[in-house]
Amino acid sequence: MKDATQTTEENVATATAPLVSQFELNLDAWANLLYAGRYDEDDDVDTESLVWRSLETLSRVSGADGCSIALADWSQELLVFQNGRKVTRQTHSHDTILMQGSLGAQVLKSDGPRVVGDMTHDPQYRFPDWIRQHGFSAAGCFPLGARGRILGVLTLYFRRPRTWTDPEKELLRGMAQSISAAIDNSLLLSESRNNSLSTVQALVRSLEARDSVTSHHSLRVTQYATLLGEQMKLSSRQMRALQYGAMLHDIGKIGISTEILNKKGPLTEAEYEVVRQHPIIGARIVESVDFLREAVPVIRHHHEQYDGKGYPDGLKGEQIPLIARVVCVPDFFDALTSDRPYRAALDPEIAIAEIREGAGTAFDPA
Repeated sequence: MKDATQTTEENVATATAPLVSQFELNLDAWANLLYAGRYDEDDDVDTESLVWRSLETLSRVSGADGCSIALADWSQELLVFQNGRKVTRQTHSHDTILMQGSLGAQVLKSDGPRVVGDMTHDPQYRFPDWIRQHGFSAAGCFPLGARGRILGVLTLYFRRPRTWTDPEKELLRGMAQSISAAIDNSLLLSESRNNSLSTVQALVRSLEARDSVTSHHSLRVTQYATLLGEQMKLSSRQMRALQYGAMLHDIGKIGISTEILNKKGPLTEAEYEVVRQHPIIGARIVESVDFLREAVPVIRHHHEQYDGKGYPDGLKGEQIPLIARVVCVPDFFDALTSDRPYRAALDPEIAIAEIREGAGTAFDPA
């Protein structure tokens, strides 16, 4: 007759599906997870979305009953868990695997993995209440880190006790490193884009400091253009070019004298010809900046007209880049609905009527 200890060990062994075998059966999904941090320029970089995607892939690949990521800078833990045949998302705030005395807190301190085969017989760590509410019994917690800093922890949960083998722990350590790289890349790219946006905003402020007539014009044009781009379902890449281009469409006016820019009254033909150079000047300013190159078509061509009578290049119809055709509409609308020294702002309904009248001549009829 088998004793209780032997029976328990056999039950644990039977309940434990080796993670190495699980990964071998799901190599394609595992490969996708390995490359999760490699972005196409058309992607929106959202760290939270990346975390959810990584967790769902890991859940499918590993066979774990639950997977979570808690980042040290976040006050929440993102969890996916098996709910029958469904994978469910859940967010836990404050009461997380990183709370004091918990498994995750020890991982952060030691920068090394920690595993628990049976939580019900392990008094060493504290666990959030929701872990037991989900029926989780075993957990493996692994550090997420990159470039010499700890980002957080990755935890796999199982509803039945299990024994953790060294190959499994090594595999999961490597998987955590892959996810760490993906998260770090996402954070870096988001930070880079935020810095880029700050640079653009600084350029716009420098222009508006010189051109008091059109103060905040670029911001309004960007807001209107964004709404149009969203309605047109432009790609993420097109939207970035649209927004940067809209913000900087008049940046070339930095090269125009303040006497002309702030003149109280209509421009002479000679002065108007000088102003007509601002798309060319703006394009030259921006084209040498890597992250702004895709905005150059907006800056150079936002004064082109659909019938070919615009400037600076006299482009016609679909020769005019799409995002430039988009921006020229809110640029015209805001110019008409804003006060100028030589005329009062027009009613928005009048401006819209003029845009409709100009469809096919000044503007894209679509």
